[in-house]
Amino acid sequence: MARARRTDPLTSHQAAEEAEASGRAHAQRQLCLAEVLKNPGKTAAEIAVATGLERHAPSRRLPELREAGLVTNGRSRICAVTGRLSITWFTAQPQEVQP
Repeated sequence: MARARRTDPLTSHQAAEEAEASGRAHAQRQLCLAEVLKNPGKTAAEIAVATGLERHAPSRRLPELREAGLVTNGRSRICAVTGRLSITWFTAQPQEVQP
């Protein structure tokens, strides 16, 4: 699930593959998801502080969780960590099954 852009250098693609193969990306996604479930409405930087992850890890993993339908974005607000306007993260609402 970890990915690099088509325009990224080969090293970025290799790093994404290694993050998945090692299980590191999965573990980071689980930590991020658990924090969003426990404390919805945090920014990626706030999630990094709360989980002990490197600052940019949630910024990579949260969009992957969004793509999987597990989290969604809320309103932007000033982040308590960076002091900048940042997206907030919430758990995704379960989709209703249509008959």
